[in-house]
Amino acid sequence: MKRLLLLLVIAATQTGFYSSTAHGQSTDLTSAPILEVMHRTAHWQIEHPYSQRSPLDWLDGAFYTGLWALYEKTEEPRYANELLALGQRSHWKLLNDVYHADRLTIAQVFADMYLHYEDPQMLEPLQWVMDMHVDRKSSADVRFEGNPYKLEWWTWCDALYMAPPAFARVYEATGEVKYLDYLDKHWWITSDYLYDSTECLFYRDDRFFDRKTVNGQKVFWSRGNGWVLGGLVRVLEHMPAEYPSRARFEDQFTCMARKVASLQGADGLWRSSLLDAAEYPIGESSGSAFFCYAFAWGINHGLLSAKEYAPVVEKAWRGLVKNVNEEGRLGFVQQVGYSPESIKADDWQVYGTGAFLLAGCEILTMIE
Repeated sequence: MKRLLLLLVIAATQTGFYSSTAHGQSTDLTSAPILEVMHRTAHWQIEHPYSQRSPLDWLDGAFYTGLWALYEKTEEPRYANELLALGQRSHWKLLNDVYHADRLTIAQVFADMYLHYEDPQMLEPLQWVMDMHVDRKSSADVRFEGNPYKLEWWTWCDALYMAPPAFARVYEATGEVKYLDYLDKHWWITSDYLYDSTECLFYRDDRFFDRKTVNGQKVFWSRGNGWVLGGLVRVLEHMPAEYPSRARFEDQFTCMARKVASLQGADGLWRSSLLDAAEYPIGESSGSAFFCYAFAWGINHGLLSAKEYAPVVEKAWRGLVKNVNEEGRLGFVQQVGYSPESIKADDWQVYGTGAFLLAGCEILTMIE
């Protein structure tokens, strides 16, 4: 028996499914250590909220998308209670500038909670906002530079994580296809403008069309493309298989996934400037976590080959866990911004933790 156990440990080590981090914590890809580090990061983040903006804004909203996913995976009451308290304090309403894509991030969470609890008060304020969008007759203007209405349309790639998944969830809640049709139309207006089909990557906004890195490469921001891949996931998981544009969304997802996977660093992480790793050579956590999330989801839903992408997910998760300190803080997260920048070990942000939790939940599904 002792010999058998020794052989199993050796086999696990040789196949790449066990290692430990500099903090002494396991990165074994089994449920217990994954759940342990997720609980630790979630609890740390709850105790260290982002205090400079409303908890209904996009920063906390992105964290709460991950926290709700963790609740659905574990059914630990504390996570649901955190979000129920937020919804009750706000009466399930969004911030006032409802055409701003960032304000719809928390709507994803409230809609998910409605799908779970079936409490109409969770949905009614969201549906009112969505109808305001759908009923607009003016044409979308997705120029960013020099556009006085730039914050009323999806003019920056991050917006594709913030807004479209909310419309997909309200479609799921109501069965009204107009919400899918709206997100479909406006996703491709933005994509046609910001997506570089040669590189299979998104520019953050039109200010970067002609910009180059210090080494002469195109500027594609890691977290910006992480927002998009995460947005694709969160749209596709609520889009029916027979919806006319679904194949187009899947094609963009697989094209981006193939490109992004090819840019992964040896440490499992991606640099904040995707095509120029030398410009900012430290692995960045928030973009990497969104990529890890998207790849694991793609494997789980048959869009990506497990043989090809499971090693990418494994390396990414190991790299991310190494950036979690003993208290549970995920470090090396680029601060609020819109272009590649340098990072430090003690840089954290709530959206980075949210992406980490989303990734962990998908990995749990993958290994289960």
